[in-house]
Order: sequence, then C-alpha cells, then structure tokens
Amino acid sequence: MPRNNDLNIILGDLKSLFSIAAVLMSAMVVSSLLFWELRSAAGFIAGMLVSLIIAAAIHSITPRSEALELKHAIIIAALAYLLIPAVSAIPYMISTGMSPVDAYFESISGWTSSGFTMLPAPDSIGHSMQLWRSVTQWIGAVGVILLMVTVLIRPGTSAYILYQSEARKERIRPSIRSTVRTIWKVYLALTIISFFILLLAGMPAWDALNVSMTAIGGGFTLYSDSIGHYDSLPIEIVLLPVMIAGAIPFAVLFMMFKLKLHTMIYDIQVRTFAGLIATGCLLLVAQNYFYFYNDLFSATRYSVFQLVSAITSTGLQTTDISGWSPTALLIMSIAMIIGGCAGSTSGGIKVAREIFLVNQIKLWLKKTLLSKKAVIVIRLGQHKVVEKTITEELNEATLISFLWILNILVSIMLLANILGPEVSLSNLIFEVCSAQGNCGLTTGIINPAISPLAKLIFIADMWMGRLEIVPVILLLRTVFRGFGR
Repeated sequence: MPRNNDLNIILGDLKSLFSIAAVLMSAMVVSSLLFWELRSAAGFIAGMLVSLIIAAAIHSITPRSEALELKHAIIIAALAYLLIPAVSAIPYMISTGMSPVDAYFESISGWTSSGFTMLPAPDSIGHSMQLWRSVTQWIGAVGVILLMVTVLIRPGTSAYILYQSEARKERIRPSIRSTVRTIWKVYLALTIISFFILLLAGMPAWDALNVSMTAIGGGFTLYSDSIGHYDSLPIEIVLLPVMIAGAIPFAVLFMMFKLKLHTMIYDIQVRTFAGLIATGCLLLVAQNYFYFYNDLFSATRYSVFQLVSAITSTGLQTTDISGWSPTALLIMSIAMIIGGCAGSTSGGIKVAREIFLVNQIKLWLKKTLLSKKAVIVIRLGQHKVVEKTITEELNEATLISFLWILNILVSIMLLANILGPEVSLSNLIFEVCSAQGNCGLTTGIINPAISPLAKLIFIADMWMGRLEIVPVILLLRTVFRGFGR
C-alpha cells in the first residue's frame, strides 16, 4: 500500500478532480432545468452531491501537500479515469434507468473518448443527457488531467508533472500553463469551426453542436446508427477534415492557425500520418470493391470515411461493417492500433512511436552493413538524431507496443470464451482493437445485451488504452507493494 505522505498527495489532487466534476454537473443541472427535464436534473444533483461529499471527506482527512512527483501524477491519472466516470455515471442511472454496469460503461466511454454506447436509442434520452455525453467526450478527448492543470493554481513543476501523466511531452509555449491554455484555445477554435461547417453541410443545429464536440476525437452521436443516420454525403465530406484535424498534433494546429502552413508539410509525424491514411484508404477501397460492394462509388464513400474514423480514433460510423470481409476488418484494426499523431486527441500506439520503430530497423541495418567505426546518424524529417536518442525513444515505443499487443491478445482470449463461438474471430479482434484504441467503431458485438463480464473487460480495455497501460501497471504495483519497494 502507498505510504501516508504519498497517499495524501494523491488524495489531494483527486479531491480537486471530484470538485471539478461537481462543478460540471452543477452546470448540467441548469441545462436540465432550462429544458425542463426534471428527472435528468435530479440525476445531476445526485452526482454533484456525491462528488462534493467525496471531495469534502478527502479534504477533512488529508493535509495539503505540494510535493508532487511523477509517480504520484501517474497514479492520479490512472485513478481519475476510473473514479470520475463512476460519479459521472449517476445521472445515467437516475435519468435513463440504466444498470450500474451499463451507466459506468457509458460514462467511461465518454471520458476516455471511446464512443461506444449502451443506449439503444440515444435520441430518446433528452437534451440535457445528450449534452452531458458530448461534454464528457469533449473534455475526455483532450484530457481530464489537462483540465485540472488549467483550472488549478499549481507550481510550474507540479503542473508539468501532471501534464506528463497523460502521456504528453510537447510544449507549445515556454511554460506548461500557457501551453495548456493554448491547447484549449486551439481545441475550442476547432470545435467552433466544426459546428459552422456542419451547419453549412445541412446538419440540424442541435445535432451540429453535439457532433462538433465529439467529431474531433470522441464518436458519440445522437443516434444509434451514428452519422449513417443522416445518409448525407456533404456531412460525411466535411467531417473528414474535422476527424483528421483531431489526430494532428496541437502544436502543428497552433502554427497553422498562425498561418504558418509549412509547419504541417515539414512535420514528419503529419507526413507519415498522411501516407498511412492514403495507403489505408487505397487498400480498403480495393478490398471492399472486390469483396463487398462491387460498386466503386460505394466502396470509396464508405471505406474512406470508416478508415479515417479508425486511424483518427474518432469512431463515427456511416455504415454497418459487420459484413465486411476479415481482411477489410484487419486493415481497420491495424489502423486503430496505429492511431493518430502524438500530441493530439487520438488514441492508439501513435505515429511517432511507429516512426521510431521503423528507424530502429534502419539503424540495425546500418550497424550491420557499415564499419564498426562509422558514426551512425538517423534523419527524422529535417533533423538528424544520434543513436542514443533513437535508443531512448525506441525503448518507450517497444514497451508500449508490446504491452498493447499483449493486452489485445489477453482480451481476445477472455472474450472469445465469454461470448462464445457465435462471435467471429475477425469481428472480435476488431472490437477489442477499437476499445483499446479508444475509437468506438463497432461490428455490433458491443451492445446492451452482452454479459456484464464482457462489458467489464471492454471497460478495462478503454481505460488502459486511454492511459497507455503503463500507469495501470504502476497503480496495481502500488496497491499491492507500495511506492517504496
């Protein structure tokens, strides 16, 4: 177990997170009353009170401490994505009558920006609950810890440590607080732009408001058939750049807003990401043309949208993909595993890590073929990187990739036994990759009718995928062995 001082540090910041959750739900109480949705208002009041009681209880037993270290921040992040969804699930239970497991699934799907749903008809739950789903995804996509760094006054070092805990490294501004504020400004600007272009494409205003909050990296929509509900090519076309923008590093987006468009061209992550999208689209269009649609327009329309949705971890869907060939689903699964760029809202292993893995192969080939006395330098875009730097980054990339694949395999084995032989292996692999990649695309396996145990496994996948697994391991080690051993 953690020592008392360590526990006090962790509880101190968890108290702050519960307070923030209470503030968010208090705003939703106002929304519920404006829409005259009294049952929803009762749910938000209950969730707000539980959050405040927990925060007050922690405050009464925990002295104030500022000695935050990275180990504490990682534990805080791991617990935040378990506990905040728990109190956020209360409105779902009271307003919609969902079971605790289903409500928790819906809540954690929002906060981890995954986009799966346990609601058979999201359009029937009332405006305030629809808005709550969108708000949790909008905040969850950019990070609940990032929100805490923004609103709390913390010393610079503590702010940076918390910032790191959500697997972030990039600095857009000299200080972390200014970097975080810039990220929120870029994110808000992107959301507003998305809202207006969706209106221009013909989407109703309320729908556009919610989708603009979730299309950047979430996947929740107001309908069970997602974007397919509109059957609108203009809407699908304008959503493509929105989804892609959400998977581009905030630092690059910030420079683009400053009209420094060359930044995107020279950024190796963005260039690689564009190449992956183009390659994936070509492969998927060809596969679906020959083995499913037999119509080039339909194959292109549905394949491109679904592939972009997969690799950006957005999870918006325009068609039923359960009948696609195993090869098509495998292409999509690989896209969800890779994910978008580091420093963006997307999930997956991230393009940056894949670049380092590929460059390690180049490094190995050069070391094998060249003289032992040769000084080996690897180019990453416009920059030359020495072997030591490549090795350090490679260690992280290899570890994350290994843990990712291991967890996918374990989840597939467990779920194959739970769900039974009637579920095809290709569909199951797809579903697990979608959950761990925080994507939300589905072949239909994830639905309210599956067993609670299967739902819990998918919840664990979403949680670990959002945290990139290592914080989960550290949390479990701390619970069983403490910090000091």
